Amino acid sequence: MATILAHIDIQPGKEAKWEAIIADMVKQTFEQEEGVLRYEYFKGQTPNHYYCLLSFEDKWAFYVHQVSDYHEGHDFADVIAGIELEYIDPVRDASGLPATENPPLPEDATELLKQTEAAFPIAIASWWAERA
Repeated sequence: MATILAHIDIQPGKEAKWEAIIADMVKQTFEQEEGVLRYEYFKGQTPNHYYCLLSFEDKWAFYVHQVSDYHEGHDFADVIAGIELEYIDPVRDASGLPATENPPLPEDATELLKQTEAAFPIAIASWWAERA
């Protein structure tokens, strides 16, 4: 499973365009993808700062999401000022989500899958293992 908390800064004056993009992304994701457990956006306290909580059954489902036609079809560069993806791990008995894992690519992985993993490597914090 892969769970990500995205920290997203939007360019001033682009909030309405951003919110239209993310509304479409959520709709398309749930209509067209399998393996999506959570996909939600939130406005933060800081102006123009948003969060996205994404959780997928496995990292392959996350990678499919990242390279989907509807994901790639939006002009994110026009609205996003900065983005940080933070991989998170659910606390046992305090979340209904499974642990974040990073299995190796299969030997027959496509070039697109290899490129996507290179662009979005899953980061497992070493201290999580002691808390499993």
